[in-house]
Formats: sequence, C-alpha cells, structure tokens
Amino acid sequence: MYKFSRMELEQFAMFEENCNPELKEVQFHTEAQFSYDADNYILCSKIVVNMATQENPLVKAELKSYFNLQPESVENLRKDGRITFAPPLLVQFASLCYGSIRGVIFAKTQGTLINHFILPPVYFGNLIDKGFVVEG
Repeated sequence: MYKFSRMELEQFAMFEENCNPELKEVQFHTEAQFSYDADNYILCSKIVVNMATQENPLVKAELKSYFNLQPESVENLRKDGRITFAPPLLVQFASLCYGSIRGVIFAKTQGTLINHFILPPVYFGNLIDKGFVVEG
C-alpha cells in the first residue's frame, strides 16, 4: 500500500529557438530512476525526458514523484536484510511519474512551437526488467 505524497520538478529547460515551423519529427529519450528513504518509507521515482531534433535540444525535464509506503508493505518486500522492489511495482511508480511529466511538458510548452510534439505513451513493463534492491 502506498500514497502519492508529492512531486518536484527538478529541472525544466525549453529551447524554443531550436524549433521551427517546418520541423516534423523529434526524438525523445526517457530514463527512469529510483531511490528509497528507508527512515521515512518513501520511494522516489524520477523520470528524465529529453526532447531533441537531430542536432539540437528542445526540452529537458526531470520530475520526481514521492510515494509514502506503508511500513507493513515494506516488510513484505524485505528478505535477507534487503528490500526488493519488484519490476511490476517499479512499473507502476514510473508510469505514474511519467504521466505527470507528460502533463508538465504539455502545460509548460503551451503557446510555443514545441507544444504540438506530445510526449508519447511508454509502457515501462518493456523497459524495467530488474528489481530495485536496497539494504535495509
């Protein structure tokens, strides 16, 4: 069991000068990272998105989503002095954070040429194949 507790937009940079009306395609690079605060039972999912043309950056965004975990839930993940967050759980947290960053990018690029490039959906089940293990 968990509760979505807060989000932090760590970085947002837009390079509108690199976008022109003739631009039809952009590339997206997405990373998912995780950290865990054992003292407070908080898992953090961080999504980093880079949108670029072949030559130039358009957007760089980093969003952290924090999830308060129930201590009992964490205990169920503990074995041999380690806490293992399995891929399906990480997929859930990354997906929630990714959905949020899609909205952030859309909102922050309104009124610009960049706005018509929508960050595509991603199924993190195809990307996250290993658990996140922390000592504890």
